Amino acid sequence: MGLSMLLHSGERVLRSAYAVIESDHRPQDIRGPGVLYLTNYRVLFEAPSSRGRVRDFVRGRESRVVFSSSLQEITDVTVRRGRLGKSRLIVEAGRWRPAFDVLDPDAWAGSIAQAKRAPLPPSAAPVIIERQVVKVRCRYCGSLGNEVDGRCPYCGAAL
Repeated sequence: MGLSMLLHSGERVLRSAYAVIESDHRPQDIRGPGVLYLTNYRVLFEAPSSRGRVRDFVRGRESRVVFSSSLQEITDVTVRRGRLGKSRLIVEAGRWRPAFDVLDPDAWAGSIAQAKRAPLPPSAAPVIIERQVVKVRCRYCGSLGNEVDGRCPYCGAAL
């Protein structure tokens, strides 16, 4: 299974691993294997589109993003200990609360917490473009015009 999702400008994969998702908090009951990714912007889970071996053999394995949440949307990351010793990674993001059966969920929880604390890369920070408009008085008619126009909007004289 490859990384078929599109990465944003400046986005890079920090961690990835084979995982199994279980989620009962969505209209469609999502369960199954795939790949869990942590990038410097988001956490996402990519699963195969079909589970048919013939289709995978003929067309190649297609995949789709089943879960995607930005790091700012994630409210809590916990590890739930099972009775039989199996731990699951729980990621809370809005109404979503998927559980991931992944190797070393404690390390995943720490990695997500560390990624949330890290500052956004410069390309992800909002860019503020400030434009200053300088008004110039026309020496012929006395009206105000923009300096960048080069000509008076009223009489047409050079500014």
